[in-house]
Amino acid sequence: MKDQADKLREMAFKFRQQIEEEMIKVTRHTRVVVVSSGKGGVGKSFLALNVSLNLCCRGYKVVLMDADLGLANIDIMLGIVPRYNLYHVIQGQKTLEEIIIAGPEGLKIIPGGSGIKELADLTKDELKRILLESGKLDGEYDYMVIDTGAGISKGVITFLAAADDVIIITTPEPTSMADAYSVVKSLNSNTFRGKLYLVVNRVSDNAEGVMVAEKMKLVCKKFLALDIKLLGCIADEPLIAEGIKRQKALVQLFPKSLAAEGINFLTDRLLDFTLNGRPDGLKKLSGGGVKTFLKRIAGIIK
Repeated sequence: MKDQADKLREMAFKFRQQIEEEMIKVTRHTRVVVVSSGKGGVGKSFLALNVSLNLCCRGYKVVLMDADLGLANIDIMLGIVPRYNLYHVIQGQKTLEEIIIAGPEGLKIIPGGSGIKELADLTKDELKRILLESGKLDGEYDYMVIDTGAGISKGVITFLAAADDVIIITTPEPTSMADAYSVVKSLNSNTFRGKLYLVVNRVSDNAEGVMVAEKMKLVCKKFLALDIKLLGCIADEPLIAEGIKRQKALVQLFPKSLAAEGINFLTDRLLDFTLNGRPDGLKKLSGGGVKTFLKRIAGIIK
């Protein structure tokens, strides 16, 4: 009788635990953070990867989607060879959950597929298939970080316009700043409702980064009536290239480097903004969630 009572109590506990988990999943949404840039080669994927890992190290569940379709490289940066990618999802061969691969620190990665022409030329129906699959992840993660392509293509701007948070990365070079402004300008004309942040990469020191950010903020305020917040700066140092060569994330390989310290700082700033100052925010992340993100995209596509 005692064994039977113990089994019944165990079953009741598991059942109650399952109900609680389902309730949390219903009430918690995944906050969508999209990373982009005006031009390629400014450190967009580097930023998306290292911020995602930093969030994981702070106890958050994160999925990183490599949506630089046709030119994806997150898996290459980590020395991972995925068996399947987004191409298999749009072909209907796999679900999104089936192609997710495990990265360091508990990070989950959705590989985009590098060098696959079809991914760079998605039809509306193919894009919708990926988006519908993405909706199934809502509530499973605290953050979905999306690494988009560079530039102002319709696909990129659509992702940006629908996100809770958009991080634009630039360098101090005038051409990079001009291209970053073009992205912000295009985004502003697409009824963007989220929060907009700027990261200045490859700075000689913080003073240079702040100067670049102030120029960008001034121009955005004057000509677009748009507020863009400086998230942080990343120092230009040889260790970044060394990490890429060794196919390891900088925050793991060189955690004490100046660039890693910059990434730690901007991750803290991102948490402050997305948690609205609430340190207990694991279950209190603000934002619409993946499903709201997808609804916005559907509205833009229409």
